[in-house]
Amino acid sequence: MKNGYRITDSHAHIFPDKIAEKATNGISAFYHLPMEYHGRVSEMLENGRAAGVDRFLICSPATTVTQVHSINAFLASCEAAYPMCTAFGTLHPASENLEEDFEQLQKLHLHGVKLHPDFQRFPIDDPAAYPMYDMIQSAGLPILMHMGDARSDLSHPMRLAVILRQFPRLRIIAAHLGGWGRWKESQEILNADERIRFDTSSSLPFLSVEESVDLIHHFGAENCFFGVDYPMWSYPEELERFFALQLSDLENRGILSENLEQWLGLHV
Repeated sequence: MKNGYRITDSHAHIFPDKIAEKATNGISAFYHLPMEYHGRVSEMLENGRAAGVDRFLICSPATTVTQVHSINAFLASCEAAYPMCTAFGTLHPASENLEEDFEQLQKLHLHGVKLHPDFQRFPIDDPAAYPMYDMIQSAGLPILMHMGDARSDLSHPMRLAVILRQFPRLRIIAAHLGGWGRWKESQEILNADERIRFDTSSSLPFLSVEESVDLIHHFGAENCFFGVDYPMWSYPEELERFFALQLSDLENRGILSENLEQWLGLHV
């Protein structure tokens, strides 16, 4: 807990110890940003818990089709070992064995699907990804979707708006307040409803307090989740940035834990 609030990091990337530093260096090079941590589960738990984080939504997107099964097995093993972790698996829309991949994800009882269009190199609204969305929608699982990049439009908010129209029952967490580096477009294009939620990860370091509060209120505080984007940012500093927003007690309780717990049906 922190300041009397239960805390959930709704967006944490983890990797097996033997490849964690290499994977984290790759993320750093992609975004031209230094990483606070190294992507190891033990490091996440140690630093997150020390800062007051009680629960973690863990994920890791497959950048190639051959990674899907091993990543999902790893994530499931972490959830089994650490009860404070809730795991989202991964899929890759280019897989020729998509049904088999999804069957494995379901058998592992993973709680959702993490997709990163910019790493996986597909436009969100590419019709080739529609069979994947249809499977996820039919199963009622949510997607944690990376959103936004000023250098490309693969995960542009406009593309997400297309998918929301095409798949009326698809549940999506639009990461990074709907679009990293695309916050203006996100606010112009996206609106919360019962299917879409937003996390704060990798947004608070780039936005002013006023801009952050304006976005959260645009989407509705009840539709937002606190996220750190481990291993990118410091847990204490991200919590400090969040509390600097000076939201109401009700808004804090929701964003910091209760909204995600209710939306995913998690038992505390």
